[in-house]
Amino acid sequence: MGELVKVLIKCAEAPGTEITAQFNPKELQVDKNVSWTNSQGPAKEDPEQEFKEPQSRSLSCTLYFDTFESKGDVYGQYVSKLEKMVTIEASLGRPPLVTFTWGSLTFKGVVESLTQKYTMFLPNGTRCRCEVGFKMKSASGAKVGTKPAG
Repeated sequence: MGELVKVLIKCAEAPGTEITAQFNPKELQVDKNVSWTNSQGPAKEDPEQEFKEPQSRSLSCTLYFDTFESKGDVYGQYVSKLEKMVTIEASLGRPPLVTFTWGSLTFKGVVESLTQKYTMFLPNGTRCRCEVGFKMKSASGAKVGTKPAG
């Protein structure tokens, strides 16, 4: 039987910012949406559809972290590293590009959302168990948007 390969999430543009999942997700979802709109013409029940633009794929999963046995702070040890992936990197002016790797699956892009649900605490209130909802959007690059003056 082979060795268990764990999920590795790594910032491509912030060296040293990476995290290995303590427990692999039980599910991994990859979605690909396509943008269609109703074609102009007479109103119909099943109108002709017009292709508008491609959309990025998205990857989502729940990651689990637990420091109960070691009596550690799950936020400081694990979750804070994931937060760096959704925080603006000063040198870039935006959050960094990220690579999610699990076995033969590699997904590159930006982290779209990160949700934290703490489910266990030590007697002193230290967070020791967390479920992290993790969602990425595929991207070949990233840039800082500009708002029109007005």
